[in-house]
Amino acid sequence: MALSTSLTVLVVGVFFGIYALILSDRFHKPSAAVLGATLMVGTGVLSESDLLAAINWTALGVLLGMFIIASSLREAGFFEWMGLHLARSVDAHPVLMYVLLPMLTAGLSSLLDIVTVALFIVPLTVEVFDGLGIDPVPFVIAEVLAANVGGIATMVGDPTNVIIGTGLSLSFNQFLTNTGPIALSILALNTAVLYLRNHSFLHRDALRRHREKRPLQLPNPASAVKDRGLLQVSLVSLGLAVSFLIVHTFLGVSAALATLLPSFIILVYESSRQSEVREVLGRIDWQIFFFFGGLFILVAGFAKTGLLISFADWLSQRSGGNLALSVTLVLWATALISQVVDNVPLVTVFIPVIATLSAALSVPIAPLAWALAVGTGVGGMATPIGTASNLVALNILNKDRKRLSFARFAKRSIPLTILDLAVANLILLLRL
Repeated sequence: MALSTSLTVLVVGVFFGIYALILSDRFHKPSAAVLGATLMVGTGVLSESDLLAAINWTALGVLLGMFIIASSLREAGFFEWMGLHLARSVDAHPVLMYVLLPMLTAGLSSLLDIVTVALFIVPLTVEVFDGLGIDPVPFVIAEVLAANVGGIATMVGDPTNVIIGTGLSLSFNQFLTNTGPIALSILALNTAVLYLRNHSFLHRDALRRHREKRPLQLPNPASAVKDRGLLQVSLVSLGLAVSFLIVHTFLGVSAALATLLPSFIILVYESSRQSEVREVLGRIDWQIFFFFGGLFILVAGFAKTGLLISFADWLSQRSGGNLALSVTLVLWATALISQVVDNVPLVTVFIPVIATLSAALSVPIAPLAWALAVGTGVGGMATPIGTASNLVALNILNKDRKRLSFARFAKRSIPLTILDLAVANLILLLRL
């Protein structure tokens, strides 16, 4: 049912007003999203049945399961253990670390929350290279870019991929075989370009300082493990979650169940040790679920205006009904917007847009979904405010003193982002 003109204006005002609050960074984002959802319900735009249908419960279930696993790995000291093990195995050799640290970061980010990965890899990097008297900035930049690239490789690597996959009924395997190769290609390209750019620094200054500071005293990786039992159980849970996600479509079960069941093992384990389960649940940032839930409702209310359909029709006209051009438009448009807009609300808005676009063009939705996932994942790495992991890394790097300005970061990341998007665009078109 079409909304009246006055109600349409009200809903549009609420939508853009709430988005302005979310982007301002002066207002609590989850509170802003919940406020927007409340106003959408209060205006009568959404009924009770609309309210329940608007929330992507599968996405929230997948995120909850993976967050329990990631938070338990963090609590057990897994990330420090991995980083120290890598550093000791190559004696913190600058050139080897410059290649291996981003690979480790990308690998972890493909399965676990990229912010969690950044929170532990970046401080370790700063500590190691400060100890050697080597500038950690080039290493951290490489890691941050790798975290964003790794996040697009699988359905659970980034919350946006979870929302895209569950919202458009795409499986973990489909992401793995479509966005996975793109992530690997971009990671290889970035590694080569960054290595060539920093070749002189790595082979002269960094290696000289490394030789002068030897032998480097690094803690034993075992000392980083805070709870060996929890670490073992969490790793088993992670392995099971990935295995279940690979086969969940064959088993006919929800992706949410595929991650929640393995995470339940952690809860049972903690209970068996007479630990309070609420301690496990307390490690989860519950605010993010209010944020996502509020956004789902906010976008559902905005969709009632018909403006998202109009936007999809406009994209269809611009592409002339051509799938290749539509994929390119979605990729570059979302990449550009995600540099200044949080990619979670951006994806939430774009899902109904590409669904309508797919129906209008009578083409499969999957290619448009991959363009959306890559555009928001890669585009956000261009600026310090593009993704939360970028901000986290810069805050850690600049904690004691100003090492890396926003302008210096952007100067290095923007050209690489454009190159990455061009490569991704080519791969997406070749796979049509």
